[in-house]
Amino acid sequence: MGIDSETNVVSEIAQLEVSIDRAAVATDIALADHHPARADDGQRSSVAEHSELCRQLAELGERVALAKHRNEDPRSLRAELATLLFFARTLQADADKWVSAVEEECEGPERIRIDERRDQAGSAAEREKLARRRDALQSTILQTAARVAQQNRGECRRTVPVFTLGEGLTVCSVSVSCPSRWFRFGAHWLVTLNRSHEVLVRRE
Repeated sequence: MGIDSETNVVSEIAQLEVSIDRAAVATDIALADHHPARADDGQRSSVAEHSELCRQLAELGERVALAKHRNEDPRSLRAELATLLFFARTLQADADKWVSAVEEECEGPERIRIDERRDQAGSAAEREKLARRRDALQSTILQTAARVAQQNRGECRRTVPVFTLGEGLTVCSVSVSCPSRWFRFGAHWLVTLNRSHEVLVRRE
């Protein structure tokens, strides 16, 4: 083996060792930063996979050390380290997938809670909107009935039909009664809503 060729092989071995070490460090950090849930939390598969990845990471270090110890031939060492680099990168990719799965498991319940809070907020806003509409319609009915009663010296009282806008949100009709006086017959009006929920006055 020529000097230049031997130098190249040694340089390639050094580069392989650096690449393996980088992949191993990245894998170790990923596994350490994402501690798995306890087995009794129902995440046994996640815990088992974490243990297996840690075992493979330890095995990678042992195999690198063994390869450097037993291979006196630089070319053979280079070939074995190239194989171990492939293993190291595969292990790093597996660790990244495991981390993504763990993060998704953690985010799942929180995402559900956020969606539930958003739905509750939307329902509350919709109910508040209906409540304001109920109050406005009921106020308009009462004011209209009061004017009719004032003009005809009648009396008002809430009556049917009752209109439901939402759960616990109802609008009552109001009747206006004018008793008979002297030569005038009694009269009766109903202040209510039509199908479009518009206020109308109907004489009966």
